[in-house]
Amino acid sequence: METISPNVQYNTKSTTLDIAKVFFYMFCGLLITFVIAFGGGYLLWRSGNNDLVKVFSIVGAIGMIVDMIVINVVTLKGQHNILIPGIIYAVMIGLMFTSFVLFVPWQLIGMAFGITTLTFALMGLIAFLSKGNLSPLATVAFGLIGGAALLSVVNWIFILVNPSLATPLIWVVSFAVFAFCLLITLYDMWNLKKISEAGAMSNDLALYCAFTIYVDFINIFIRILYYLIIIFGRNR
Repeated sequence: METISPNVQYNTKSTTLDIAKVFFYMFCGLLITFVIAFGGGYLLWRSGNNDLVKVFSIVGAIGMIVDMIVINVVTLKGQHNILIPGIIYAVMIGLMFTSFVLFVPWQLIGMAFGITTLTFALMGLIAFLSKGNLSPLATVAFGLIGGAALLSVVNWIFILVNPSLATPLIWVVSFAVFAFCLLITLYDMWNLKKISEAGAMSNDLALYCAFTIYVDFINIFIRILYYLIIIFGRNR
């Protein structure tokens, strides 16, 4: 029995290092995004050309969609890592975020980032402490997003018929999307734990896992910033 203990200790250290590597890659992605966002926002502010904001946003949105397709194709092939596409994606998100830097108070952005970090950490803690199988969460999450899409169609119909009827549905859709983001984050964190515990974490897979949780973080951040803008906008 004593011969098993060193192996267990080694596996535990290896798992910790794998997870640390994934979070390091994720942190680098976030750093790129926010440096681009604040740097681009500062340059736009100095130039005073608001038309460039639209250009940055459009380029960022189109680039993000195209790059996501590239990442999915590369991942399906399983032949190359996603380092370069991942960096490009982080840059595209940063370009899209320049509008936040220009038109949203920096205090709200900082608050949203702090709340997102705490929420993200909580999802990670739950996932890493969980002993059960969290795979069904993915099914529930996609069920939520499917329901939100259906409600969005209904909401659009209500807007055409009577705009006043659409307001409650907007909030239902919004909270359903937010719940989807949280559940997917929880599942991705749990999946990261299972991969690392199995000793299957190659560098390419670490990059992909980092990209996945980076996207989760960005999605939660956008939703929380949206809610903060509404809350503090009404209090003014």
